[in-house]
Formats: sequence, structure tokens, C-alpha cells
Amino acid sequence: DPQSWSLTEGRAPGMAARERSRSPRGETNGEASIVPIIDISALSGDSQAAKLEVARQLGQACEDIGFFVVVNHGIPKDVIEEAWSRTLDFFDLPLEEKLTHKTDDEAKYPYGYSALGGEILSKGKEVDDAKSSSAKPAVGDMKEMMQIGPKDANSGMPPRRIPSSPAGFSEAWDRYYEEANNLARRLLKAFALALDLEEDFFESRLDRHISAMRSNNYPDQKGFVVPDGSIRCSAHTDYGTITILKSGGPGLQVSKDKECPTWHDVPFVEDGFVINLGDLMRRWTNDKWSSTLHRVVNPPADKAWGRRLAIAFFHNLNKDAVVEAIPSCVTDSRPALYDPIVAGEFLMLKHLASNGKADPNAHLKQRAGA
Repeated sequence: DPQSWSLTEGRAPGMAARERSRSPRGETNGEASIVPIIDISALSGDSQAAKLEVARQLGQACEDIGFFVVVNHGIPKDVIEEAWSRTLDFFDLPLEEKLTHKTDDEAKYPYGYSALGGEILSKGKEVDDAKSSSAKPAVGDMKEMMQIGPKDANSGMPPRRIPSSPAGFSEAWDRYYEEANNLARRLLKAFALALDLEEDFFESRLDRHISAMRSNNYPDQKGFVVPDGSIRCSAHTDYGTITILKSGGPGLQVSKDKECPTWHDVPFVEDGFVINLGDLMRRWTNDKWSSTLHRVVNPPADKAWGRRLAIAFFHNLNKDAVVEAIPSCVTDSRPALYDPIVAGEFLMLKHLASNGKADPNAHLKQRAGA
């Protein structure tokens, strides 16, 4: 019964795990993380040299691991805290009320509410846990979700449906969505510099973007048995260009290896955002950059992580944007691996794969002879 979950953790981001590592050196449990922490304040400054240095660091992280944590990101603290508080209020509503926001047709409206166990993200990948590359969870992921799409009617997506209750939820989510989108655009400008492109290379493909925002609520697992094979969020890669994640505690892990993955903790930084690349960016950069497998694990038996909340902004391009290998990512030794594809069609292939309705790798099918 979802209503029996313990929902007594703190009301501010990360309060339930405030003692977890917050080292600016990117450490977890005293060990250096493979996921770097990058100060991006220069992206909002006037020094081109400083921007280029940040772009270099970002580009290196994208090539090495496809994950990094940003600090001094420019999103106002009050926007984050208000969205966080209103999101907790939403998930604390009775289940019957939350279920009124469940879509009745995913093909027509791929957003809304999903109850505990309603999604198995590893369906879109051939990996679930570190023990077996063929293992599948017995039940859905140990989380409930709420998701919205773009507000712009010109995006080509269905009109946004956003709960009017609790009070302030709609306004808080709308502000957070816009701030996260602005951060995504700053990062993409830096990405362009890192790829030896004009700084506004990506801009023409973003004016009618179809980005989505989702919150995951992972209940406190104390007091009930987790079904065999189920974890908080099963192994997967993301869909689009970049994901901007605000996490309320530890548990996120990454692996560069698909076969027999070795998992590494992502550093939890109280005031930072975790950024990772999606499969579309991997394809766009001709596999020069990585879209990395990640998951959220259950709390270890000796850790009192409690409830975990996360808000993710999934940045996507215009629905009709054509994506083909970026020129600076194609060389004689690395010819173009993929045929051009329309962004909306790519996302649909990935969505169908995540629901077990398409080949898990259909969206990354390489061209003949590649």
C-alpha cells in the first residue's frame, strides 16, 4: 500500500542525506569519483577565455564518462526550493487523487502520473544489475512519477496538463522548467565551443523544443520487503540531448560498461546539478561523446537513506530537427556511423524500446558498412 510509506524525511533538497559527501573534489565515501564536479559560473560571465576553459572541461567529461556535476549553475535557490516543496506536497496527496493525473493513452499524451512500479526503464536496455547482463526485474521500479511536457503550442506536442493541486504546484513547476531550460541552453553553447562549432550552433533547433520534466519519488523502504529484482530505478540511458537532475540524496550510480557493468557512485553535491548526456547527443557526436548507463540503487542495509526525491529535466530538440553527425566529429578514421534522423522519430524509437515494443538498440542502429 503506497499510503503506508514513511514520508517523514526533510522538506529541502538533500536533507535526508545531508551527511553524504559534498566534496568539491568529486569524492564519494572518501574515494575520488569518475564523475567530475565543474564550476560553470564563467558561462554567464564576459570572459571568452574563461568560457573556453569551462567548455574544455565539459567536453572532456562528455568524452570520458558522459556525466558531470555542475555548481554555480545560475538557477535561483528560491525556484529550486519552491519546486521541491510543492513536489513533495504532490506526492503526499492520496493515491486516488494522484491517479486522476494518469494518462489514459500514452500514444496521445506520454506524460502524467505513474504509480509505484509503473515503469521498468531497463526494458530499453539489455542490462539490469551488476550480476547479469540478461537479468530482468520481477516488478517495476521502486518509484512513483509525475511528468509534464512543453508549454509551447508550437512544439507539436499535446497541451500540457498540470495538476492544480496542491496550491502553487503549477506555478512552481512552470518556473523550474523554464530555468532548467535556460541552463540547458547555456550548457549547449559551451558544448558547441567544445566541439569547435559556432557558439549558437544548437540554437536554431531549440525554438520549439519538446523537453520534458519529471519528478521521481522513491519511498522510504524501511518496514517493507522490496520484491526480488526490483531497485529504485533500473539501468538505462536517457533519450535526448542532456538531462539536468536535482537529487535529494545518494544512490545514483553510473557504468561505462554495458556488459558485466562496474558501477560507480555519482557524487552527491547539495547545491549542484547532475548532468548527463542522452543517446541523441551520443549519436549527434558520432559516438565521440558518451551516453552512459545509470541506475538508482536501493539503500544498503546499513544506511538510513530514507525517502529520496529527484527532479529531472530532459532536454530535447525541436520535434522536426534533423540530426546528423556533427562535422567536427567525423574524420577519415571515424566516418559517420549513423544516417540522419529526425529528432521526434528518434525519441519515439527510444520510447517504444523502453516499453518493450521495439528493439532496445533501434534508435542507435548504425548505417550499413559503419
